[in-house]
Amino acid sequence: MSENKTVSLSDKEFEETSALIDNALKVAEYRMLREKAMKNEILIQNDQEGNVIEVPAREVFVRLYNEPVPSF
Repeated sequence: MSENKTVSLSDKEFEETSALIDNALKVAEYRMLREKAMKNEILIQNDQEGNVIEVPAREVFVRLYNEPVPSF
């Protein structure tokens, strides 16, 4: 039978790993929004009151990244 081993990270290792994950998520979000914006797709979000709304991905991309939507 195999044993489950727990791996402990030092504070520095934890911070480095956390930073890598955060950066990867930011890149993934950017790419996803850019692709949806290029395809003129709609995003489903919620407003400040918690109501579900549809928002053009182009609008969100330009607002978040302050750059034009590339074309194919």
